Formats: sequence, structure tokens, C-alpha cells
Amino acid sequence: MFDDKFCPTFVYSILDQTIPGAIYVDDQTYPKSFFIGTESGIYFIAGDQGSRAFLDFIVGYYEEQAKLSKRFTLFSSSDTWDSVIKTILKDDLNQMRRVAFSFQQKPPKTALQLPKGLVLKRIDEDITSNSTEFNSPYYEEYWNSAAHFLGNGFGFAVIHGDHVVSECTSIFLGNNRAEMDIYTLEEYRGMGLAYCAGSKFIEYCLENGMTPSWDCDVCNNSSMTLAAKLGFKPVTEYSIFYSRKS
Repeated sequence: MFDDKFCPTFVYSILDQTIPGAIYVDDQTYPKSFFIGTESGIYFIAGDQGSRAFLDFIVGYYEEQAKLSKRFTLFSSSDTWDSVIKTILKDDLNQMRRVAFSFQQKPPKTALQLPKGLVLKRIDEDITSNSTEFNSPYYEEYWNSAAHFLGNGFGFAVIHGDHVVSECTSIFLGNNRAEMDIYTLEEYRGMGLAYCAGSKFIEYCLENGMTPSWDCDVCNNSSMTLAAKLGFKPVTEYSIFYSRKS
């Protein structure tokens, strides 16, 4: 469907109807340009850049979202689209560079060893209720509800007593891809917990015919280091544009 070198997982989530979203094209019969977005305000643009009417639609759509103070985060599919976006939306948006990774190999089994007193569990209703990061508002934003996530997504958390201290969850699922989102409480960092949760996530993916997916900001050195340890290799850089009000 897309000729561009990069397509984020949330696009496939929408196409697979895993999450609600909308798809806009320049022509219903022979589409060449695509603008696809989640209900939470994350969008992807790809295809041909030559349609003036399509570009005008993008500008109008953004202006409407801005009036409503809604989130607008636009993933660009190419350097050419970067230039077009900066031209039509001018200085209204910030630009950030990100890295997309490809999974290369399964982490070693030793990754599943945890310090004493900590346990690894699949994310369930209790964990989503107790989590400080991947909680109900998080899943409402990306999955429409925590219940929808629990019925269709998956993830793993490290628990210490009653506290959720590290998690790896599927922020998006689509086209047999599972995009990973990882967070560890600051006081528990440096213990290998994210590595442990991520390894279990990857193991679950491979056992269920899915490919784990990883993206991060170019300046996030800790995320890139963890990605390498988990068996990912950087394959391309791309831009996102986001509203200054976000």
C-alpha cells in the first residue's frame, strides 16, 4: 500500500481495525497520497506530494485540530515529506528526529533473571490500575480503553510488593507487529529490569508469530543502548512534527 521506506505500527493497527482511526486519500479510486490518524491525534502521511487539494486539506485539518487544542503529532514518511510539511505548516510545529529499528535476534535466556524480591507478571487489570505510567489514561489514549488493551494487547511488568516498577507494553499492534513501550521507575533503573521485561515481551512475540518493533528519539541514548541489547538494529531515521501546544 505504501511505497515509502518507513511506516509506523499504529498505521497497521488502524488498517487491521485493532484501534479506531481514520484514513484520508487524495483519490478514492486511484489513491496516491495517504493521511492516516488515530483518535488520540497521531498521524502518518505518505505517498505522492503533488496534489495541491490534498495539501490544502492537511492544512485545514491541522488548523481545525489546533482550534480545538487537540494533540497533533505527524509522522513523516520521507525527507521529501519533511520539506513539504515545513512549507505548508510553516513554523507551527516542532520537528524531532527518530530512529526506527529492526529486530535481528532473540535475547539470551539469562535476561529473565530478576533480583530477589521482584517478580515478572503479564500485565493484567490490577497492574494497569496500580501502574504510574502505563495506567488507565495511557490505555485510553492509545487503545481507547484499558479493557480493550487487556482483550487485544499484551505486556509484562516487574512487581516489587504492591508496586509496578518496570513495564514493557504493546503501545500498538498491527500487521503481526508489536511496538514496544518501556518504562522503569527512576529509583529502580540500572538493575536490568527493562531488559528483563523487554526480553519476556520479545519471547511472547516470537512464540505467537509476531515481530517486535522499536522506535525512539535520536537523542535517547539509553533507549538505543537497550534496543541493541535486546537484539534490535537501527535501520532508518525519520521525522515527527508535533504541535507546540502538545
